[in-house]
Amino acid sequence: MANHPIDWPTWSALDATGLTTLIREQNIPLAEITHQLAAAVDALNPKINSVIELFDDAISDPGNSGANPEGRFFGVPILIKDMGSQVANQVQQIGLGFKKPAPATADDPLIENLRQAGFIVAGRTTVPESGMTLITHSIPQGDTRNPFNLQRTPGGSSGGSAASVASGIVPICSASDGAGSIRFPAAWTGLIGLKCTRGVNPLPRGLNESLLAGAVEGVLVKTVRDCAAVYEELAIHRYLGRSFMPPPILPHLSLQADQADRKLTIGVSLEPWGSTATVDPIIRTQTQAFVDRLKQLGHTIIYLDPDSICDFHRLRESFTIAEWLVPISKELQYEVALSAEELTDDNASVQLRNHLSLCDRYDLDDFLAAKVDTEAIMRQWGLFWQQGQCDVIVSPVTPVTCPSLATDYRMDSPLDFDDWFSALMDAACFTIPANHMGLPAMSLPIGLDNNQCPIGAQLMAPWLHEHQLIHLASQVEKAFPDAFNMAPPLSTRHL
Repeated sequence: MANHPIDWPTWSALDATGLTTLIREQNIPLAEITHQLAAAVDALNPKINSVIELFDDAISDPGNSGANPEGRFFGVPILIKDMGSQVANQVQQIGLGFKKPAPATADDPLIENLRQAGFIVAGRTTVPESGMTLITHSIPQGDTRNPFNLQRTPGGSSGGSAASVASGIVPICSASDGAGSIRFPAAWTGLIGLKCTRGVNPLPRGLNESLLAGAVEGVLVKTVRDCAAVYEELAIHRYLGRSFMPPPILPHLSLQADQADRKLTIGVSLEPWGSTATVDPIIRTQTQAFVDRLKQLGHTIIYLDPDSICDFHRLRESFTIAEWLVPISKELQYEVALSAEELTDDNASVQLRNHLSLCDRYDLDDFLAAKVDTEAIMRQWGLFWQQGQCDVIVSPVTPVTCPSLATDYRMDSPLDFDDWFSALMDAACFTIPANHMGLPAMSLPIGLDNNQCPIGAQLMAPWLHEHQLIHLASQVEKAFPDAFNMAPPLSTRHL
């Protein structure tokens, strides 16, 4: 391959903080950085299919991309998940084969924040249809593959972003999470994925937390320092009056790594929440080993009875109606009407069409009852944190190991809808509580499964306690660095 300013092993291992430091110290022209990104995409994307497109103007003329020269991450390219916040003058397909996308007229606030931080917004990454499952496959884009094992998924719905970061194409990508869509991909590609407290980061224009309560936007990264620093930048700007709550001010997350280690009480829960699913033995083993490492670091470990936290069965029911089946079916109905397309096997999966058929299954009374249940469960969580049993909860991210591409979690699965959806919710039993309750939760890499794909542990904390998660994650990263920033077999490290 052509000569580039950074050798490939270094490029592959750099996080965003390291790359911007190198650009400044060596005065590397931005065009050389974006052309190296393009070369990485050319080399790896045919194998993992994680990048839909690069933005030609950003690659050829990054100096005019809107990246703030004074920004903390000036010169670092970032790819944007093809769902959620939109990029001015670029289209967004959301994995929908029937959608006729039009270019966005303006950046959404999150994109503005990224540019203000100095990032070069350089392209977009793959998603499943409307982000509705935990693998990344769609009719327009096909299968996205895990760089640790090409027969496995990188997760979903932020799977294109995860595969792009894990393979070393780019050090950071945007992501979003409505039921685990940051944490699943992070867990299965060895990355760090933080789902922040509801209301911390801005949602796209036209949306607010009262309409889309469970969803947040964020990033997928390789290091804890990037996670802390980037989330400080993401929350800077939002449109006042667009949120159901004032924009919260987080503690300075980057300072957490430099503080003296705090000893925490960590509650451990290994049994599925509100589900009859079985935790895979290797996930149980690896999560317990992670808990043992936390104990080595001096933290107090207690084992939690899930019933002492909340009624997880009731939580799952209310989430299913209030934040999934009703809003998603209605949104799909709107998208189909907008497209004026007849749905066929060539432009919409069977499970997408099944979602549409649910528009008549639930009425307003069902939706309002689910909202009332949600409030009751929120009070249970508030009481749990107020009682002070623990500072952080540790659990698996999911009871299942990284699925194959042929999994029944696919949107084109022939399963009956209720069976398909139940399996999906079983897999997400540990992740959906943070979305439904608005809590912060993070996935950290803790080891590999039998197919040599990563496994993640989930950390959860009270509202606006991201600093606690960052502090604990930093301790773990410093004490056990081998689990972090792993090089998969398919990586720019080997170009």
